[in-house]
Amino acid sequence: MHLVIGLGPIGGNLGTHLAEKRREVYGYDLDPARVAEWAQESGSPSSGSDLAAVPWDAVTSVNIAVRLADQVEAVLRGLNDATGRPLSIFVNTTLTPTDARRIAALGNDNWRIFESPVSGGPAGARHGTMSVFLAGPAPTDDEERLLADQAGHVFRLSEYGQPAMVKLLNNALATYNLTATAQILNLADAHGVPAGKLAEVLAVSTGQSWMSDNIKDVAYDLLLKDVGLLRTELQHLPVTDLDGDVEGQILAAREALGVRAK
Repeated sequence: MHLVIGLGPIGGNLGTHLAEKRREVYGYDLDPARVAEWAQESGSPSSGSDLAAVPWDAVTSVNIAVRLADQVEAVLRGLNDATGRPLSIFVNTTLTPTDARRIAALGNDNWRIFESPVSGGPAGARHGTMSVFLAGPAPTDDEERLLADQAGHVFRLSEYGQPAMVKLLNNALATYNLTATAQILNLADAHGVPAGKLAEVLAVSTGQSWMSDNIKDVAYDLLLKDVGLLRTELQHLPVTDLDGDVEGQILAAREALGVRAK
């Protein structure tokens, strides 16, 4: 049996998808309304408030999909108190690299802890198309099958903390793109060009990006949260300045990607 702890937009949708893949899934969340809603949607058993109610004799793997680092720590303490069974534990929560390394060290000898933040949002979780950034022990065949059932892409990294950094950098870039798109749309509107008309142009021209296509609906609050985590980790973030050495930055990035200067 697979246990999903945290039945919010990611965990809830992931659990429902795994149930549809004919996996035996058990859901757990402290919110009674979420527990009831998820059980009805997924057709799977669920509970809340007491980890002792989980049928531990059947559980072999766990996804932790709570929001914050201290909540992950509380879950791990609860798991340690509730069962001594061997468990494969996938921590989907987006953490700072420092927190990810610290939390990975909290496990006991019966646990195989994987740092596995995800990208793709609720829709990716619901349809099994998420990207997973993975660090931890070499996955067993059963763990590989579980990853295949929940992810479209698995990016394997060598050390704890690296998946967190990849996730935060990815979302920081998304936020830069979102901010730049918003600034340009606002600039158009201020100079008499309707923002909607420019958006139509962006959709079919060189200014096009995922953010220009999705600015009306993107969950910017989650992006801003992750930017805050990255700033906490690095203490500062790059400042994008078109009056600075833009060409130098482009050439340096190309060189880092293996492109030789002409």
